Parts: sequence; structure tokens; C-alpha cells
Amino acid sequence: MKKQNNIHSTSLVAQRQRLLEALRERSLTTVDCRNELNIIAPAPRIYELRHNYGHEILTERVTVADNHGRLHPRVARYHLMKNENCGG
Repeated sequence: MKKQNNIHSTSLVAQRQRLLEALRERSLTTVDCRNELNIIAPAPRIYELRHNYGHEILTERVTVADNHGRLHPRVARYHLMKNENCGG
């Protein structure tokens, strides 16, 4: 993937790059992706990273609080598995 991780860019390439770089550091929830990475819909980017670029990403469902303290059940938390032998 071409390196283009400007937080202000909403291009698909930039979103995938930001998401992959962040997942290499820690697991992320949908709320994290929206608040920290400027990715409003992370699920399609996760799909692309899995199916188009071969990354193994595990999804678990968790309950998380939003910025207002409201709990949201069954939010996706994504984990990048450490077998980084694929391109991207």
C-alpha cells in the first residue's frame, strides 16, 4: 500500500494505511477508529485489509463507552494477528 496517512485525508488509501499502522501498535474499537483515526466506517477498511491485502484481523465484540459516557454493546474491537508475511 502506498504510504499516505494524513489524518485529514478521507481517501480509502489513507484510511487503510492509518488503520493498519494503528493496528500494528494495539487493538482498536470502532469508536477508536472514529475518534482517533478519522475513519467513520472502519468495517469496510477492515474487510479490504483482510480480503484484498491478506492481513489476518480478528474481530471481537465488546461494550465501550463513547465520549459522553454512554455504553454501546457489541462494538467491534479489531486485533491484527502478528503473522505479517503478506504484502500491504
